[in-house]
Amino acid sequence: MQNNIKKNNISYGQAINNDEPSVRDLLKNLNGDRSMFDISRFYLAKNMDKVIGCIRIKALGNNCLELASLGVSQEYRNKGIGSRLISELLLKEKSRPVFLLTSEDKEVFYKKFGFNIIEPQKLSIEFKKEYDKIVVLPFAKNIKVISMIIE
Repeated sequence: MQNNIKKNNISYGQAINNDEPSVRDLLKNLNGDRSMFDISRFYLAKNMDKVIGCIRIKALGNNCLELASLGVSQEYRNKGIGSRLISELLLKEKSRPVFLLTSEDKEVFYKKFGFNIIEPQKLSIEFKKEYDKIVVLPFAKNIKVISMIIE
């Protein structure tokens, strides 16, 4: 991990190749998005050398970016780690717009960072494909999936 910023024992920074197995394990344990995996797109939170949180910007093509793979280990939740990961990644990644998919109950959380709901019919072609894949998955039958954008 490069460019670490420490607060308590938690450091934040860009993932490096050696982090890949730990990031894959974290996402697998959290049932997180592991598609189009590119370790260079991840930003991490670590406690000592242990990956405890991750996030990435996933390039879907033609200037279509998705905020994806936000995950924090269960024992580190509700400590502001996810919020810090989002804030720092959005500062680092200046390209806009950035889309995300989430459950309706997380709308207020993402609005804190400047995201707003965008109706599915207004999505870019690339992101609409991603949206269409997600809303038919078994977990999505029990929640309302919403799309959001920050420009």
